[in-house]
Amino acid sequence: MALSPSSRYKGLSVYTATDSHGVSHPAVGLRPHDASLADETLVQHRLTATEDVESLAHRYYGSSEAWWRIADANPRRFPWDWEPGAAIRIPGSAEIGRIERTRRF
Repeated sequence: MALSPSSRYKGLSVYTATDSHGVSHPAVGLRPHDASLADETLVQHRLTATEDVESLAHRYYGSSEAWWRIADANPRRFPWDWEPGAAIRIPGSAEIGRIERTRRF
């Protein structure tokens, strides 16, 4: 697991975690839950079979490196144990749903 230099997880040790199906994944230690998320707008997303935390980060934030925002918003769920159909909380972004009109009439 490569951690971006801009990641809030930079500097934490990477270790191997096993999911509920016995598959090993690189992982970082848990961070304390950020209370500021309570003030953030959250979008509820229903998972499909092809989605994971990195693909959702890319879809909602334009970068798979922002996966930690989604993981922090779902502190009781291990991201690799997510099942299709599960409802996941996605922290809002100023860009989500933003419509910008640039054409002049």
